[in-house]
This record gives sequence, C-alpha cells and structure tokens, in this order.
Amino acid sequence: MAWEGESDRRLRYGGSWISAASALPLNGDLTEPRSLARLAAASARRPKRLAALIALVVRTPREYVVLSGSSAGQVLDHYFNRRSLGVLTPNRLCRGVLVLPQDHAADLRGRRRQALRTNLRRAASAGIRCEVVSDPGRVADDARHVFRRQWRLSDAELHALTDRVREGVARRELTFTVARDEHGRPLAIAAVVIDDMVCLINRAVATSHEARWVLHDHLVRLLIGRRVRYLLAEGGGAFGALGFETNVQNYQHLLGYELRHVIPAATGRMTRRRRILASVMVVAATAWVVVPDSLNLPL
Repeated sequence: MAWEGESDRRLRYGGSWISAASALPLNGDLTEPRSLARLAAASARRPKRLAALIALVVRTPREYVVLSGSSAGQVLDHYFNRRSLGVLTPNRLCRGVLVLPQDHAADLRGRRRQALRTNLRRAASAGIRCEVVSDPGRVADDARHVFRRQWRLSDAELHALTDRVREGVARRELTFTVARDEHGRPLAIAAVVIDDMVCLINRAVATSHEARWVLHDHLVRLLIGRRVRYLLAEGGGAFGALGFETNVQNYQHLLGYELRHVIPAATGRMTRRRRILASVMVVAATAWVVVPDSLNLPL
C-alpha cells in the first residue's frame, strides 16, 4: 500500500515523474522529424526523463467518456480519435482533467482550493462578472478587445484573429464565455465545446489574473448545472499536460486537475496490451538512442 501511495504522488503535478517527463521537449509536433529528433536527443542526454515519461504513459489512470451524437459530440469524437503516424491517438494521452463534483460547493472546499477561493473573492471585490455570449457581433467585439489588450498585434493580425472568432461563433458546437469588469469591458474570453459528459476548452485568453480564475469557475458552475463530468483543455502536444509550461501545470494543480488518459467509451473494448502498445509508440521512437538499461533506472 505504501508503494501505491508513492506511485500516486509521482502521478500528480509537481510529482517526480511529471516533473521529469515535462522537462523533455514534448510540446512540438512529434510527427515532424525535427521535433522527434529533439525529443530523441533530449532523451539520450537524460534517460531518466524518458523512463518517467514511459512510466506515466503506462500508469496514468484512464477515464472513459461517452460522446453524444450532437454537433459537439461529433467534434469531440473527431478530436479524441485523431491519429498520428496512422496509429497513435495523441489527444487522449496524459490530459489534464478536472473531474467535476455534483455540487459546486464541493469544488471550493479544502486546503488545496485556498488559491481558488482567494482569487474568487478578489474578483468579486473588483466587480468582475461572467456570462455566456451568443451574439456573433458581440463575441467578435469582445474577442478583439481582449486580443488587443493581451498582445501587441498589427491591424492585419488582429483582423485575422477576429475573423477566426466569427467563424467559431458560426459553429454550433462552440460556446463562448466572457468575464467583464465593473464597467462591462471584457477581461477574458473562452471558447469551449460542451457535450453531455465532457467539456473541452478550445481557446482561452485572459488579460486579468482574477478574471482568469473567475471565468474558469463560471464555466465549472455551468458544467455542474448541466451534469457534465469532465473538463479538459486543448494544447500541450502529443502528451497533453506534460507539454504545458510549469505555470500552467501549477494553475491546473491549484484548480484540482489531475493527469488522465481520456478514451471514448466505444474504444474501451481494446485490450490493455493494445492500449499500452498504441500509447507508447511515439515514446519508443525515441528510445532507440538510449542505452536499454536506462529504462530500468529507479524512478
């Protein structure tokens, strides 16, 4: 039992396995030769990091999700079943997942949620409020305002990003949420895909620390009200949250996210051996440059 407890700690953000694996260059497109070569070289120099990555791929718990036939469900089905190298399904591996409680109050309890409670109080004191926005023109205006404040963009770049938002509004599967200051000016915006059981954060941009936290909490409240079970975010590369920067991992840790493989339930009949084989193929592609005994190093 003690070994199991130690293993669980290694699987958490900040744990030895995640810290070691995240130090590898994992956020690139590993189907691209240059990115794969960088990962191979880094693994050769630091074989313990490769061992930690393999251990995480093998030992990370799995969450099976049932997707609906709605437009959102179809988008998520395409997302989770997208393949690389003809075999791998990278959008399932090592995702940062928030398992949502049935009661929002449960999400705020405990010592680990102190940062969340503190930032929500600050947001409330500042008069920040959140809402779902469905009007295309209003969403585009809000996005333009947030993009302009967050980044130094040329008029052409700002116009191109805003056009992409307009295209997203036209897609029925996307829901847009916005955080506003006390004067109604947008501070943060998020585009999410909400299905019956799972929600994917497609894009999120915040110009305010408190707005970032309160907009996430607003989304959590919305999802709990719809009895959605899982929340996760795009990005990070082929190994999900392991490719996130340390500050993003820390933010997710404070919010209660945990590492999970997310698998559509229809594929759950695959044998454990086949699941592990498919999951480690990208990792194995780098292992040829590492002394074989390095994989048996103590973690």
